Amino acid sequence: MISRKDFTIIIPCIYFSDVKKCIKNIRKYYKKIKIIVCLSKTNLKKNKDKNLKIILTKSKSIGQKRNIAVNAAKSKYLAFIDSDAYPSKNWIESTFKFVNKKKIGIISGPHIDPPNQNNFQKLIGVIKKSFLITMQPKLQKLTTENKQYVDFLPSCNWILSKKFFNSLNQMDGNMLRNEDWDFAYKMKKKKFKLLYSPKTVIYHENSTLSHFVKKRFIYGFYMWPILTKLNFRNYYFFLPLFFTIFLISFPLVFLLDKYLLFYSSILMLYFFVIVIEAISLWLNNKSENIIKILILLMVANISPGFGILLGLFNFLIKKV
Repeated sequence: MISRKDFTIIIPCIYFSDVKKCIKNIRKYYKKIKIIVCLSKTNLKKNKDKNLKIILTKSKSIGQKRNIAVNAAKSKYLAFIDSDAYPSKNWIESTFKFVNKKKIGIISGPHIDPPNQNNFQKLIGVIKKSFLITMQPKLQKLTTENKQYVDFLPSCNWILSKKFFNSLNQMDGNMLRNEDWDFAYKMKKKKFKLLYSPKTVIYHENSTLSHFVKKRFIYGFYMWPILTKLNFRNYYFFLPLFFTIFLISFPLVFLLDKYLLFYSSILMLYFFVIVIEAISLWLNNKSENIIKILILLMVANISPGFGILLGLFNFLIKKV
């Protein structure tokens, strides 16, 4: 019989202050479950929670922090959550009937916007519902979608066994971002599946607009270790790169006779898609300003492409 005591919650972060709200909300539903926080710095003077373990590390890698925490865990199962998120009621219990199923490597579910957000956080939440920003956005909200196998869902909400995690040699600790995409890729090669469980819900906080855009840029900047692997699903990430290269090719309109027509046609097509998507988002969230939606949608869509392009130089330098 599976119970809560069979699980350890793993949380990577930088500062202990980043994770205080997460722990507080976890304890609303899970008073005694083991929690391991692997972080870079802490000013916690005394830990009064005997079921909370704090591990300090110099590593900047989220994946490596998870690996360190997993190595310290003594439970059979693991629950991954981010420091800026917190679980809903029955988060872990919703996976009990799946964790021992053959060929299910990971159970994941929606990560939705929490209540009582400010206006900027709500705007970010609206943008994240776009297919131009999020893979399979319909799975990242409370829906009537049935459980199903999917290619990928982010590790801010993963439930899996420790044995399975270790069987794939854990996460790549050298990757500063996208370690979960890499792990899911390894999992698929071993013929294991990722199960979407609609009742396995967490609330994921949105930050400031600048943090959101910067996060999108960094997401692209550290994408090259993923893009160099032969994986058909990576076409999704090449699209912003190709469009960024197209944007900075503007000087060619002065050198090639017909390039102006080509450039303007592609730009108009892109703007048309952005406008239609912005209108669609606005119709579902009329409390938001459509101009703000349009501008943030464009910036958030393009920023990973510039990150990928600049990240190429960083990647090549490290290879030399």
